[in-house]
Amino acid sequence: MYCGHCGWKNTDDAKFCASCGNPLRQSGTGQAAAQIAVQTQPGQVTAPGGSPASAPDSVRPAASPSSIEPNVTVPDATTPNTTAAATRRSKAIIAAIVAAVFVVAAGVAAGLTYHAELWGGKTLPDIAAASANAGKQSGKAKAAVTADSVVARLKAKGITSAKHREFSGAEKGAFLGYGNAKAGQRVRSGSSVVVRESAGPGVPSNVEHAKASTAVATLKTMGVPVHTKQIAVSSSSKLASGTVVATYPLAGQEVTDATTGIYVGVAAKTDGKTPAIPYDAIGTDIASVKDALAKAGVNVTTKPHFSSKKNIGKLVSSSPAPGTVLSSGESVTLYYGVGADKVQDATVGQSNAPYFYASELNDAVTGTYCKSTVNDAAKDCITLARDDNGSVYRVTAKDTGTSSDEHSSEILTMCFPFADGNAGDIGTCSYGGSQLPAGEGGMAKRLIANQWGAFDFGELGGSPSCGTAMFSPYDEGCNASKQVVQDQDMSGATFDMHDFYVFFAAGANLDAIEKSGYFDDSALAAAKKSSKPDTSRPFILARDASQYDTTSVPYNKAPVPSGQTLVQDPFVPGVGEFSASVKFKPAPTDANAYYLVESGQPDWQSLPDCDANGKVSEAAAQEQGFWRQVKGKYIFSVGAGAWSTIMTVNADGSFSADYHDSDLGVTGDGYPNGSRAIASGTGKFTYTKRNNDGSFSMTCDQKAFHQNGTVGDVTIKDGVRVETVDGIYGLTPCNTFTVYPTGYATSALSDDVKSWMYGVIGNPFPSTLAGPLIVNDNGTFAFIYDQN
Repeated sequence: MYCGHCGWKNTDDAKFCASCGNPLRQSGTGQAAAQIAVQTQPGQVTAPGGSPASAPDSVRPAASPSSIEPNVTVPDATTPNTTAAATRRSKAIIAAIVAAVFVVAAGVAAGLTYHAELWGGKTLPDIAAASANAGKQSGKAKAAVTADSVVARLKAKGITSAKHREFSGAEKGAFLGYGNAKAGQRVRSGSSVVVRESAGPGVPSNVEHAKASTAVATLKTMGVPVHTKQIAVSSSSKLASGTVVATYPLAGQEVTDATTGIYVGVAAKTDGKTPAIPYDAIGTDIASVKDALAKAGVNVTTKPHFSSKKNIGKLVSSSPAPGTVLSSGESVTLYYGVGADKVQDATVGQSNAPYFYASELNDAVTGTYCKSTVNDAAKDCITLARDDNGSVYRVTAKDTGTSSDEHSSEILTMCFPFADGNAGDIGTCSYGGSQLPAGEGGMAKRLIANQWGAFDFGELGGSPSCGTAMFSPYDEGCNASKQVVQDQDMSGATFDMHDFYVFFAAGANLDAIEKSGYFDDSALAAAKKSSKPDTSRPFILARDASQYDTTSVPYNKAPVPSGQTLVQDPFVPGVGEFSASVKFKPAPTDANAYYLVESGQPDWQSLPDCDANGKVSEAAAQEQGFWRQVKGKYIFSVGAGAWSTIMTVNADGSFSADYHDSDLGVTGDGYPNGSRAIASGTGKFTYTKRNNDGSFSMTCDQKAFHQNGTVGDVTIKDGVRVETVDGIYGLTPCNTFTVYPTGYATSALSDDVKSWMYGVIGNPFPSTLAGPLIVNDNGTFAFIYDQN
């Protein structure tokens, strides 16, 4: 179809001309009348019907090719043929063309400015694609992209953004994607884009009470090991079997040990017959829990533990931990909640001596304490644990085990003795009682001596330092940072500030403590500008060394407390007239208080492995029960004290052992105080089976067994020659062992085994074992359970 205005040939079904945009006529007669006559030869035209027609000579154009008009309109009888009509039509065509040009130009301009992002919002860059390209160019599989770099890139484009941290398997700070938009999407001006930033591996806050199989699938994306453990709940519990009961780390906290990874406690309802400490029994009346376990044949002991006001007198924890399935005859300790009025009973107890004596902490304070807002668990939480030697210590990332030797600098104590003399118990760690009038005793000016519901404690207490090592000035001196034996020169000694804490039990009299002069005045003034801590919950306050101008004082500059002649560590705070001490900073606020997390954390190592539905095999449950009974400290010795091997077995079967044999008579040049042979090592036992006589068999894993040090190495320390010898006496060769459980009849033991026991147990020899007995089948060497 040809256009009647410009002659352009269009398709037959076109409604508008593709060249000038003029409407095309669709009727048959109209179409014929509007068709174009096209000159095919000079002097000849094509008539509307399509056949050639002759024209008068007067209208024939010149034959010159350059003058030929390829498209000539031939008006028919119905077409007006006036100059005015032609003029109007030409103007209309021109106007239409101009309008079309403007429309096209405007569209092109709009498109160009839109793509230039001058209007219509901004396009989010595809960071993942850019990262992949950068990785290919650099030869790396994946180029690192941080959330901070994405925020900077968006800012450069004029896009507002906000970071949102979430746990993932990516390294900290990595860009994980956009939270409320997609790459390549246009975002409106004024809107804020969420930039997802990796917080590293951790436990999301929404996993508790979720379906365990779903939670585990999410946690496995964190890139660290994930362990599922069965946790017993009562048959009437609202917690459904197969749901998440507890986690380690706590929900909302990051993973601090990528090797240990994440533990997930999966709920499993008890059958009502097997003895257990239901996890949901936390917060219930302790008497009912105790009665139920006693009826099931479990030996129960109860102890106080600091708790929130709502849990006083109720079950707050246990050992084995809540959620553990027990065996008949097994021993259990249940902890009930106490507050400020029981501080002395829980920490010091009722001493048989005629005065109160406060030294190391006990398990009444163990647990995890966190600030109200936890951004970094390593900084915002404090965990106190009790080791196999009974000492309480602060758990840090560098801890390697449960022996005090492995975290000696983190052992916590309430007692900080006077530095330059042996004042005895009454002069150092005592207060109150029938023999001590009010205000007397080494701790008379400390918090615990008052009835305010609080006490303080710290690390490395009381002694000065010589160089980097602490020492006792009672029989040593310090010159130029070097210890001098039997010399009272203290010119190089210093008192250095160590970690120090204050514990507030629920209901503590905070006002009285603040008025006592314990806290620094400027710290108190700053604290009044903030919210007070929640005194219905136990909390810990940590001393902030950064708030002090001086953290080290020369020994000869240390003050002597009023009424004393002995030097006191100036960094141990006191109250009242004990003004010689450095005051505590900061004063308590809600923001700096570490509150006890009353989660009843399970003993993860002692719980049986299970699947994501909480199911555990009977064999696995029996093995876990075995290790719960066997874990602890053991002694192999004849009782004289010259030699012994101490072995500590953990709940997962791993163990550590130390052997020493001293001989004061073997002396020589440089070692006038005698000689000592030593050997130590670590390993792992594997549970084998239960024997017909009620004993158990276990095997020493040869691949895991390792002796420390180099055999033959000799050092001289404190005038004693110390040599590393081959073999840990009683333990090597480390092959097969027999374990006799608590309550086993001693009459059934061989004479060889009993002969090793007499030196440690003494007379009268018991009829049954008071604790487990581990016997090395090679030599029948007997390791006696340490009741202390």
